[in-house]
Amino acid sequence: MEWTDLIIEISSKDVDIVSDILQITAKAGFYIEDYSDFEENIKEFGPVEIVDEDLLKKDRARACIHVYIEPDESPLEAASFIEERLKSENIKYIINSKRIKEEDWANNWKKYFKPIEIGKRITIKPTWENYDNKDDRVVVEIDPSMSFGSGQHETTRLCMALLEDYVDKDTKMLDVGTGSGILAIEALLLGAKEVTAVDIDPLSVRVAEENAILNGVRERIEIKQSDLSNGILGKYNLITANIVADIIIRLLDDIDRIITADGIFIASGVIDIREEDVIRELKAKKFEIIETKYERGWVALAARKVSV
Repeated sequence: MEWTDLIIEISSKDVDIVSDILQITAKAGFYIEDYSDFEENIKEFGPVEIVDEDLLKKDRARACIHVYIEPDESPLEAASFIEERLKSENIKYIINSKRIKEEDWANNWKKYFKPIEIGKRITIKPTWENYDNKDDRVVVEIDPSMSFGSGQHETTRLCMALLEDYVDKDTKMLDVGTGSGILAIEALLLGAKEVTAVDIDPLSVRVAEENAILNGVRERIEIKQSDLSNGILGKYNLITANIVADIIIRLLDDIDRIITADGIFIASGVIDIREEDVIRELKAKKFEIIETKYERGWVALAARKVSV
């Protein structure tokens, strides 16, 4: 089958904000061509004579981001959605497209993903990579796929690092917007008693199920297609949401309804400039901030529901 490669040409100065947008919107992944720091890094490569001539000709002020669109999705619809987000941020862009074979897409992805050690005892690794687990870490196997959450992005890593501090044998967890299922799987491998994972996207539900099988936890996890926490019954003593600030704030009424007294809510996907907004709303719902982690402009929060 053939995929579509949407090629977004932007100014190099806009790479970070466009990447943030695409982390949420590009379900099948993307990669960045950015040569703005080429001169700064060239000493590490060696003499200019050994650098490929095509690299020397690259425009340092421009970057290209390649977004992959799967065969049964509309490239025009995807491009329209991305354009709407770029326009809302006043980012100048040019979008082109080309067709690529599925096997080329798969091979392009593989070379960028290596095992990642997170926190005190978690390692994420793709299935094709070997990992010498000499420190007896908890290994979560997640292959890059069409769902958000492979451990490569700061928001996922921050959430995973927090999660290992709060999971125990009595944990009953809800993962909202589960994506690849990575947080739910981590919790079970850490010893959680019960985990429910929900996502509005049917593709994410399927991928989460596949990853749960891959990690040997499919029989211990309930995976549902649901719009955020709608239709969720019962109480949970640990809830995770790696989404974005506005949706986290919108979720808080539901979270307040289904979290136990003294339960822990872990929220990630928050840009640093929205941290105080999220904290203010959490405190209004009688949550106490107990731990915060930061990485490259992203924030993850752990909050405890105060008993009343």
